[in-house]
Amino acid sequence: MAAPSKTPFARGFAGDAATERALRAGLAGREARIRRARLPAALRALAAEPASRLVFVDIDGVKEPEAAAARLTEVCALETALVAVGSVDSARFGRALLQSGMADYLVKPLSAATVREAAAAVDDAPEQSYAGEVIAVAGSPGSGVSTFVAAFARGVAADGRTASVVDLDPVLGKLPRLLGVEPRGGLPALLAPAAPGGGEDTPLSFGSAAIDEASTPASSGISLVAYPAAGGLPEGRDASALSLLLGQLANRTHVVLVAGMPDPETQLLVMGEADARAVLYEPTVPSVSAAVRLLARLGADRPVTLVQCSTRRRRYALSPAHVRYALADRRPDVVLPFEPALHADATGKAPGTPGKAYDKALRQAMEIVGRHHRA
Repeated sequence: MAAPSKTPFARGFAGDAATERALRAGLAGREARIRRARLPAALRALAAEPASRLVFVDIDGVKEPEAAAARLTEVCALETALVAVGSVDSARFGRALLQSGMADYLVKPLSAATVREAAAAVDDAPEQSYAGEVIAVAGSPGSGVSTFVAAFARGVAADGRTASVVDLDPVLGKLPRLLGVEPRGGLPALLAPAAPGGGEDTPLSFGSAAIDEASTPASSGISLVAYPAAGGLPEGRDASALSLLLGQLANRTHVVLVAGMPDPETQLLVMGEADARAVLYEPTVPSVSAAVRLLARLGADRPVTLVQCSTRRRRYALSPAHVRYALADRRPDVVLPFEPALHADATGKAPGTPGKAYDKALRQAMEIVGRHHRA
């Protein structure tokens, strides 16, 4: 019996001769299998063959490209980076494919250099053990972190995706009120320090039932993981358990949004391990100072989306020049206007619908955060 052939690093399914030539030239020197095939043949082959690290699929002529992208992610392994190739030169079209699970979208006519860049990006990408993305959000008290996270989650759900919102603050967590739900009681048990006697070699794990016990359904497409109001203070957190929880949630939902990190150690752990991160601040001295300290702790090698939240107390606001000076001439990626409708009042009334200005800025923030994840 002949020995099985080596699983190639890349596979390519080209709909035309020019695309086939570009794929072959761009992947020269690598173990790659390129063929002329349309989407149906690509789906059959990918479902039957061993997983490759990188796959190019020509989607020209496909009537429902987003559905096709979702179907491709279903038949491919988690570690496979899927790259769509097509003739539609539209940022909105590309974003829709990325939201449907594609790692990249390349516009025709394809060049060998573009193919090489896509392959190099896969070489440089860190290995990931989950399918979704983890986004950590932090900022000074009162800077609008919880309001931003709740609005971000609703934006994810409005796009037809799912979001898990994790509030790690056991005392002042605001996300349950902003999402209008009472958290279940399973989070403290998941994050409690391991019982003595387990041994360092004992693998840490917990099943789906434990995650279900900690997750509270909120509005459609959104679930909340937070400490119950009457649960008492936790004795501590197991860092490995927290990382495992976020990874398992990212296998259940498209996006995991984490906020409420109550101490510097937890904040640095979560922000450092997240796929993308956002730092919020108001244009006030204490808030900008806190943002500067956090950016310094994270370091320059971790991309951060910097979000300035307009304050309702304008007389305390710094001038744009003073803010730029404090941030060493770095400008915010997004400026969010103050939106009263998003702030739940003391009676617990759910937030309202934001205005067009806030919604536009939020969408800009979501796009930049996603771009940093793919960078």
